[in-house]
Amino acid sequence: MGAGGAFLIKKVLVLQIVNTDRTQKLNILATPHSPFTLSYLHSIYLEPASEEFEVGEGEEIILKGVRTKSPAVAHYYGFEDGRGYYPVNRRMKSFALRLGMSNPQTLFYGNRTVSPQEMGEKGDRLEVRVVRMALARYLLSRILEKKD
Repeated sequence: MGAGGAFLIKKVLVLQIVNTDRTQKLNILATPHSPFTLSYLHSIYLEPASEEFEVGEGEEIILKGVRTKSPAVAHYYGFEDGRGYYPVNRRMKSFALRLGMSNPQTLFYGNRTVSPQEMGEKGDRLEVRVVRMALARYLLSRILEKKD
């Protein structure tokens, strides 16, 4: 009974991607300080860019920096020089993105690659956040994901 109770009570950090326009949700087991990257073609300039994040200690995400070789994309984000990597270090509870109308996005976490386009239709809003949940709930969510 003790081991089963611990299974229900033990909390884990989860990087969660939620389609707020539909019911799709993806849970990825996370650890504090784990890096992840969102790569995409900028919707206005059609130039590659990536945002580098880190899972925080609690239920937070830290934007560590933006990477792009495009001066236009850098300027769009408020950066003036042409360094290619722009440190940010901004803490947030979550961030949102729209599924690309014609340009795909890719999220890289450890050895896992996630295509947000598989979570909905073009134009849908996705929210990326870190949550704490019971280990049992996380494992159940993974089983349910595989059935869909």
